[in-house]
Amino acid sequence: MARRDKLLNQMGITQWVVRNPAVLRGERGVRIPDSTKLIIITDENLDLNSLLLKDIFLAMKVYPTDVVCINSEQLAMLPTPITINCWVLGSQSHPEGLKTTFISPVLDELATSNSAKRALWEQIYQYDENFSTKAV
Repeated sequence: MARRDKLLNQMGITQWVVRNPAVLRGERGVRIPDSTKLIIITDENLDLNSLLLKDIFLAMKVYPTDVVCINSEQLAMLPTPITINCWVLGSQSHPEGLKTTFISPVLDELATSNSAKRALWEQIYQYDENFSTKAV
C-alpha cells in the first residue's frame, strides 16, 4: 500500500476505482434492447440471415431481430449483471458472470465440423428451459 493510500485510509476517505475507463474517454457503453433474447459475442462480421444461423436460431426459438451481436471490446461495456443468454462465437475469452453462455468455434469452422455442431446443440439442449426447446 502506497503512502498516499495509507494517509487517505487513515482519514477515512474512500477511494474509488474506475471499472470502465473507456467510458471516461468518451466511448459509449453498449445498450441492449429489452426485447433481446440472445447476445452473440464475436469479433467476426455475421450475416444473421445465413442458413446455419437461421437453423440455430430456430433451435433456440429466437428470431434474428431478438439477437444482438457485440465484439469482445464491447463486452466490457455491457451493464452488469447480464441476464440474457450469450453465445461466444469463436472467441478465446470466456466471460464470467453471464446467465447462460454457449461456446462454439467461428462460424466457418462450425459450419464444417459435425462435432462442433453437436457440441453446440448439446449446450442448447442443456438449457432448453431458457429457449422452450423440446426433443422431437
